[in-house]
Amino acid sequence: MSAAQNMNVYLNNHYEGMTPEKLIHMLYQGALKHLGFARQGLIEKDPKKRGEHLGKVISIISELNTSINPEVNDESTQFLRGLYASMLAELPKVSITNDVKTIDITCSYLKKLNEIWENEVLNNKGKKAGVKANNSGASQPTYGNRYSSGNVIDPKSIFA
Repeated sequence: MSAAQNMNVYLNNHYEGMTPEKLIHMLYQGALKHLGFARQGLIEKDPKKRGEHLGKVISIISELNTSINPEVNDESTQFLRGLYASMLAELPKVSITNDVKTIDITCSYLKKLNEIWENEVLNNKGKKAGVKANNSGASQPTYGNRYSSGNVIDPKSIFA
């Protein structure tokens, strides 16, 4: 097995053992990290750095958007989809406009979403409606519903 194949096996095993909640958290953290690098590339007038990291952020936000449970369509889910769609519409424009403000606004939204995710999902796992008992009586997370239901995010108070 080559070194690249070994690395792929390692990474697959590493991420397969993680909960969906932890993976979403890692996506938020990765998006914030790459937004910082994209901002740095913008300030340093380094189009390669800016472009590479903006592309990664856009991919991560797309993944976050597709991870929303499509069967849930409540107010908070609609808000979250709209927020991600707005980010996905505005971030590509940064390559043309060189507008740091767009990156800063996106960063503030993602920081707030990450904070909510940490407080409401990671720190309260099993304490709220996001966990249900299966037929054997054991608890299991209802990831899809938790991520996209009103139990986690109140769209009126998110960015107040």
